Amino acid sequence: MAGSAGRRNILRELGQLANGSGIHSPLQEASPISPDETVIQQRGLRRKSPTYNYDAPDPVFFKTPTKSPKKSRFLTPTKTTPVRSSPRKRPNGTPDKMRFSEAGISEISLTSKCYKKSPLKNVKPGLQLEKGLKALSHNQLVELIADSINCNPEIEGVINKMLPVPDLAPAEERLHKLKQNVFRSYPRNVWGSQDSSFCFMRIKTHLEAFKKDCLEMCQLYMDSEHWPTAFEFIFAAWKYTSELPDWDYTYHNRIKSVCMKHLAAQCITALKKANLDKPALAEIIERMQEYASESAVKPCIAFAVKLMEEMV
Repeated sequence: MAGSAGRRNILRELGQLANGSGIHSPLQEASPISPDETVIQQRGLRRKSPTYNYDAPDPVFFKTPTKSPKKSRFLTPTKTTPVRSSPRKRPNGTPDKMRFSEAGISEISLTSKCYKKSPLKNVKPGLQLEKGLKALSHNQLVELIADSINCNPEIEGVINKMLPVPDLAPAEERLHKLKQNVFRSYPRNVWGSQDSSFCFMRIKTHLEAFKKDCLEMCQLYMDSEHWPTAFEFIFAAWKYTSELPDWDYTYHNRIKSVCMKHLAAQCITALKKANLDKPALAEIIERMQEYASESAVKPCIAFAVKLMEEMV
């Protein structure tokens, strides 16, 4: 019995381990726990914080909050302050004081306004006259010369001696460019004749531009009363106008005919005011014969021949 009492009771030790007693067997101490087993044990041993409210629902099962509709930036903002319903106090001042205060308010408003700034001025003292004249317009140059003559009448004689013949090259170049724009505006692929209404509508704008610039330049030379230059421009304008295209319909040729008739009327006016001698008049008649086929030029030739007959 003593030997049996000294022996280890293995069944008793296993029972104590199952009941959770503090007795540890040497086999348990000898076998270490693997890392995977510790992870598995920690998963089951997770505990919630002591302040956790068990009555509240779990946030995992919350619904996704709905988005509030975006407010339009063009809407009128709501008024947060209450509307003032209490009566306002009226000023107890006299009418004189009221007028004075109104005048003071008007003065304050006038002083607060921004006045128009003066244009910038050239502060450079050594400005050359030739370079300064290049920036002036045609009307400014005419006014400058007229004012200079009024200040010193002797300048008029000097300018008359030095006055050059007007240059018609820029005017002819302008007319040539306008005529080119007319022909360049023709459509490339046309189903039918090039004198049709479809082609006319494509180049009508350029025809109007030609007529406008031509008549304006003619009026400019007529106002200058430099009659030789006026005749030269009229002949050049007849040349470029006669080269414009003709159309099937008479209405489409109206722009060209108006331009020719206006130039002819200016030519008759120049013949009346120029006081030409017989050789100069004969030269003009000879040059007008080049455009005798134009119906608008025939009255000019007849008027010039009549002046020639009166000189005999």
